[in-house]
Amino acid sequence: MEHKMVMTIGREFGSGGREIGKLAAQRLGLPYYDKELIVLAAEKSGLSPEYLAGLDEQSVSSFLYSFSGANFSMGMRSGSVNLLPPADQLFLSQSEVIRDIAAQGGAVIVGRCADYVLQEKGPHVNVFVQAPMRSRIRRVMERHELDQKAAEALMLKTDKNRANYYFHFTGEKWGDRKCFDLVLSSAIGIEPSVNMITDYYLQVEASLQK
Repeated sequence: MEHKMVMTIGREFGSGGREIGKLAAQRLGLPYYDKELIVLAAEKSGLSPEYLAGLDEQSVSSFLYSFSGANFSMGMRSGSVNLLPPADQLFLSQSEVIRDIAAQGGAVIVGRCADYVLQEKGPHVNVFVQAPMRSRIRRVMERHELDQKAAEALMLKTDKNRANYYFHFTGEKWGDRKCFDLVLSSAIGIEPSVNMITDYYLQVEASLQK
């Protein structure tokens, strides 16, 4: 069966959201996009993938926080995009890529405010993956070979960057339940989490076909 819906996944650092998203995409037979979006955005913007990778989901200038996501992304004319800071140029390029992907059919897209970018672009499922701090720290320690103190510091810094990024471009609080269809804790395990979100995806898809 060919799936047409997009699944977006927001995730706390160390929650396993990226792994869950990749496994869900494999199970549903959908293309998976995460870091791949940087390469596609580079093609649109003309900036190098290496340069854009350094800007990806990083904290943005605080003086720009007064602009809502709607004012930022919808009110910007294409001719003025090059006047923006590089991180903002990247966001606009990635947003175009995300909308192009959604227009082509089903996919799993991790991060990049994809839930917001696609809010008026047809049916999609927005998922947010979280986990208890203890299990997140343990995962970060194992994955990055850090001690507990360093892992916790990296986790807090990354989450702060993601929260700033999300607020800057959407005007919404990162991880707010009202922005997502399904919020789950990966404390139940990676495989059960994959089961939950793929089952939910299929149920939503089936309901739309009735």
